[in-house]
Amino acid sequence: MRVAITVSIGALCALFATSASARPGNFPRGTVDQTYTAKKPNKPTGASFTGSYHAPGDPKANPPYMRKMVFYPPRGWRYDTSVPDRCTASDLEIELSGPSACPKSSRLGGGTTDGIIFEPVANAFEFTTYTNAFDIFNNAGEQVMVVQAGGFGYVVVRGRIGPDQSVTYESPTCFPAPPAGQRCARDYVLQLKSHSSMPAYTKGSRSYARTPPTCPRRRFWRARIKFWWADGSIDTAATDQPCRR
Repeated sequence: MRVAITVSIGALCALFATSASARPGNFPRGTVDQTYTAKKPNKPTGASFTGSYHAPGDPKANPPYMRKMVFYPPRGWRYDTSVPDRCTASDLEIELSGPSACPKSSRLGGGTTDGIIFEPVANAFEFTTYTNAFDIFNNAGEQVMVVQAGGFGYVVVRGRIGPDQSVTYESPTCFPAPPAGQRCARDYVLQLKSHSSMPAYTKGSRSYARTPPTCPRRRFWRARIKFWWADGSIDTAATDQPCRR
């Protein structure tokens, strides 16, 4: 899911002496793309993410269940979670009230996630497909994704921001989602696609997200996204976004 909202392997990148173009990352289990609204160094920026997932080497078959995804921004990228207001509501409060549990001024963006809900006991058949909208809110050291799960209420997924500015999301594969760090007893919610968008958030001269202080000689910033899957496989994808020196 995002932000989140939502980080996918082996992207091929081309280096240009004077310019570079945006390049998504293709890998055996899908395609991802991470883009930024700013192309100059040290500027407030928004970001968007698009991902689609499938079986290894087979775009027409389902992927494994996703356990975790980690977004690694370009070196020098910075988040400042003290700039927006913060959503300090607990998971239970958000599950009961949805996005209204968070201040409107703490909202960073939103998106959608698509997938399949299987029969939960034996995964014997598809129960239904879904396209769920979500909102992304700010909190100290994390992004809070609030997913509207149809008639099931709301699901809370927290993206932890690390010292290296990476953002880690643990992907829920059941409903209700268990507490962070715990797995579902059975997997039956399968994610196939996700898209998120966060516009630049500024307050005076400060910003929530800021591009790296320099543009490399190759004239693009490289972000990486790493995935952990239920079958034990791990993928890493790279996406390149042009910058101006």
